[in-house]
Amino acid sequence: MRFIVDTMLGDVARWLRIMGYDTRYSRSYGDRELLSEAILTGRILITRDRGLHAKARKASVRAVLLESTTIEERLAELSVKLGLELRVDPNTSRCPECNGVLERVNDKSIVRDRVPPLAYNTYDVFYVCTVCGRVYWEGSHWDNIRRVVEISRGLAEEMRKAYRPRR
Repeated sequence: MRFIVDTMLGDVARWLRIMGYDTRYSRSYGDRELLSEAILTGRILITRDRGLHAKARKASVRAVLLESTTIEERLAELSVKLGLELRVDPNTSRCPECNGVLERVNDKSIVRDRVPPLAYNTYDVFYVCTVCGRVYWEGSHWDNIRRVVEISRGLAEEMRKAYRPRR
């Protein structure tokens, strides 16, 4: 699944990228650009804008209207509505900033001058964005990333149970 996300949902775009999903996002996208890009590239539009969602449906664009407010709820909602797999693996993550593919760097000397000394001395594996050049590593923030995804999975399971048809 590939996505395009409206300007109200930058946090969702970042999290989709962290989970490895190809996700376009820009604060400068207008409704026409979003719809046009979704049509041309076959991306799923994610929005909180009811009017944009209605326009997308009218244009036969696959679109999801998010109604949740927290990132955990939003990811769970996407999981339920799209069957989106909520998982995180730094080897498949994309750059949260630009959506570029991350390349694993095993020779950390390559990034010596591009990371803080503590990170360089603590970690052995780094990831470099092939587009913007940012460097990432699996630091302590990954505990929070995994926690958010785990909470989202639990919420998605609760949502699925609540939406099951009753006999």
